[in-house]
Amino acid sequence: MSLFIFSALFNAFVAGLLGFVVILKNRKELINKLFFGLSISVVFWSLSYWKWLSSNNIDVALFWIRLLSVGSLFIPVFYTHWILSFLNLHNQKKNLIRVLYIIIFLIIPFSFSDLFIRGVVPKFIFPYWPNPGILYTFYLIFIYIGLTVYTMVILLRYYKKDSEKYKSIQYIILGSILGFGGGITNFFLWYDIPVFPYGNILVSFYPLMLVIASSKYHLFNIKIIATELLVFLIWATILFEFLIEESLKGQMVAGGLFVFMMVAGIWLIKSVIKEVRQREKIEKLAGELKAANEKLIELDKTKAGMYSFVSHQIKAPIGIIKGFAQLIYDGSYGAIPEKVKERVEDIKKSCDRLIKLVEDFLNLRKIEEGKMDYQFEEINIVDLAKSVFEELKLLAEQKKLEFTMECAEEKITVKADEQRLRQVILNLIENSIKYTPSGFVKVELGMENDSVLFSVSDSGIGIKKEVLSELFDQFKRAKEARAIQGTGLGLFVAREIVKAHNGEIWAESEGEGKGSGFYVKLKS
Repeated sequence: MSLFIFSALFNAFVAGLLGFVVILKNRKELINKLFFGLSISVVFWSLSYWKWLSSNNIDVALFWIRLLSVGSLFIPVFYTHWILSFLNLHNQKKNLIRVLYIIIFLIIPFSFSDLFIRGVVPKFIFPYWPNPGILYTFYLIFIYIGLTVYTMVILLRYYKKDSEKYKSIQYIILGSILGFGGGITNFFLWYDIPVFPYGNILVSFYPLMLVIASSKYHLFNIKIIATELLVFLIWATILFEFLIEESLKGQMVAGGLFVFMMVAGIWLIKSVIKEVRQREKIEKLAGELKAANEKLIELDKTKAGMYSFVSHQIKAPIGIIKGFAQLIYDGSYGAIPEKVKERVEDIKKSCDRLIKLVEDFLNLRKIEEGKMDYQFEEINIVDLAKSVFEELKLLAEQKKLEFTMECAEEKITVKADEQRLRQVILNLIENSIKYTPSGFVKVELGMENDSVLFSVSDSGIGIKKEVLSELFDQFKRAKEARAIQGTGLGLFVAREIVKAHNGEIWAESEGEGKGSGFYVKLKS
């Protein structure tokens, strides 16, 4: 008998503790209110169960058995309502919920009549065991068993199709099997089936599993609740020890320990709450960062696709325009006046600029996608630099610049992709010419220890010191340079090419209006 009394008190303690912890977290949430109602129903049923088994006369036992039946009426209804709310079916099933509550309130007045419980009689080891009335059998079949089966069917249906609540539903199903499976062992003796209510202690497991399931879905936090349960259990144990202790010394020790554990317990709960809140905040920020990164990746893909499409669509027509301009310039369509020839020359130059712009965008896309191809071979960098120098000499002469080149040796061999390295050298020299209104542009090539050092220095507009650190980034241009046509991609592409050659590239300047120098160092 003592085992069954203990199970009743244990169920009351666990359900009551969980109910108050959950409702104190958030009193406004419907799901918290329903859980509290469910927990109080279990507490009411369990305490009445304890009083019934502890009774020593037939009238008292009958009173408590009829009173516990009131609690047992509400348990499956609150449970069903909680499940429907958890699965976001509350509004969809609101008529069913209303009907269930109406049925329960209609049955309650009859719970103290013979229609519900006909009386109590001795059965096996129990001196006062109830005999069911016709309404009790209706409750057992249609309310207790019926709602249990109904909720299990709904849970299994959502278990298969709701991936977000998959784990949570697992816990609810497990808790339902344990709780209602344990609870149903109470009914066998009502119908003279010789099975004792050994599963009664399992009733406390299903509110516990609901809390765990809810925490998996972030409705309650299991770590906070577990800490509070542990602390409350320690307090209850020490308080019980204090109450049963007969000696003054023992009471003082237990009382002092209780005060200490009160302070320590409150500190522990606050610490856990703070830790959980910080972790939740970090998880939220991490989620937002992940979403932002995914969006940036998508934008990068869109940008790359746009660059590729636009570049390819523009490159072919520009080539055709330049070709026809060259034919007109050469007189293939007949002699043209000198003024027209000058305009055609302007068209050719504009086409060259556009072709270079398109090449920069295509190279940018290749770099971002990691698809930049390199064909490394032994080349004479002196010949390469001289050919670029000769190609740009006319441009420097048109601006009346002092354009010079010095090479320490006639032949300096490096392992490089000639076409890509030519692009770097061309970009650096051309930039110096573009950004030097008057004065000089000097190209130098030589050895520095075991490395090849290429440099272009000029007396141009110069670079502010604060701009130097970001000069080689995408679309970065000095404010003073924006009056001159350019994209801000050339130096970025040059840096990536030099990096692929395991080299270094940098810029130096004393400041605005004091000229600048660009340097490339490669392994010989």
